[in-house]
Amino acid sequence: MSLPGKLSLAFAAIAGAGILLAGAFGIWNSNQEFTRERFKRERVPEIVDQLVTFYGDNGETWETETERLPVPSYAVLYDKEHKPIDKVRWPPRGARRRAWLRQRIPEVAITRDGKVIGFLRIAEIPHDDDEPHDVIDVVRSPTSWLGFGLLLLTAGASGAFMSRRITRPLQELMAATRAVAAGDLTHRVPVRSQDEIGALAQAFNAMNEQLDRSQQQKRQMTQDVVHDLAQPIMVIRGLAEAMQEGAIDKSAANLQTICQEADRLETLTRNLHILEQADSRRLSLRLAATTPAALIARFRTLYTELARKAGMALQETVAAALPPIYVDGDCIIQVLGNLAHNAFQHAPTGSVVTLSAHKKEDRVLLAVSDEGPGVAEDDLPRIFDRFYRTDAARSQAAGGSGIGLAIVKSLVEAQGGEVWAENVRPHGLRIVIALSAVT
Repeated sequence: MSLPGKLSLAFAAIAGAGILLAGAFGIWNSNQEFTRERFKRERVPEIVDQLVTFYGDNGETWETETERLPVPSYAVLYDKEHKPIDKVRWPPRGARRRAWLRQRIPEVAITRDGKVIGFLRIAEIPHDDDEPHDVIDVVRSPTSWLGFGLLLLTAGASGAFMSRRITRPLQELMAATRAVAAGDLTHRVPVRSQDEIGALAQAFNAMNEQLDRSQQQKRQMTQDVVHDLAQPIMVIRGLAEAMQEGAIDKSAANLQTICQEADRLETLTRNLHILEQADSRRLSLRLAATTPAALIARFRTLYTELARKAGMALQETVAAALPPIYVDGDCIIQVLGNLAHNAFQHAPTGSVVTLSAHKKEDRVLLAVSDEGPGVAEDDLPRIFDRFYRTDAARSQAAGGSGIGLAIVKSLVEAQGGEVWAENVRPHGLRIVIALSAVT
């Protein structure tokens, strides 16, 4: 049975049981109320008249043999001082079990010649066997069954309607799930409410949008990887075949070109491996408390000569007494190296690349700034995307693979840090790395 059918059946069963119980209680209560009112109107005055007559015939006193008192077994007679006359029958039958019934029939004052001579209290109302007094007897009537059937039919129709309304969003989610499984990531689910099902539909749409974006990025990344791998392979193959056929000489320059292109392939492959490890959270890190000054000194030793060859100068601006940071030193050096290479490629010859470090709140900020053309403001949030290039800062003609800044972001975030880019006025680009300070 489908979910709507189960919900309809459950709703009808619950509604039917509720209607049956409510109807049975209503019939029983109405029957009790009718019996109570008729008893108060017809029987109580008769008993009172009998007691008044007995009181007068007995010398205006209640003192007599108990058997002679015209008091039914379900009632209690009190004198004018509210003392029970028949102590043998005290408390009256049903006084506790039907205490709530006594409250529905007020105590009756017995008067003679305008004077109160006693009180009568009904402890339990007797029922007449000639009248319908049992719920089962009442519901056995065809009219009762017809009414119950109509109510049950109405409950079933209401349950079917409500189940459709409840399950419609679920059916739409099922259809959307099948569409996604078939590869359609553009499918969206209508959000029809603000309840939990509506929140589920919104979450599904957000997930689908993220999957669609990731799929597009994956396709774009695959195309870029193929392109970046194909170019050095073509160069190596072309030179090798030309030298083999004797079209060109096996000169040191040609061999050096082959080695350079092979290095490009090796670097790209290694970088892609780093990204894959970062994505799968399998990146091996050796974290330790390290001072920013030690990292900068190590970076200066490694990159001063490279800066000189690029026609630039390295400059440091390091605040005093910086707290240590808990990082993998080799990864941070690789991060700073990627930023430095980026600056060497795009900043003009004779300019200065500045490495700075200072503390802000509970974080240490490391920054690499150049005096290059900078990046358009619209492109700043995207320069850390894989294979994203801008005409000004990341052109392929400059020799970049397009994943240098993506690696920077992955390595920094893997160590709990944050990285962002900002333009420097009047010109230049600054990449800032924020790392938590050890307290």
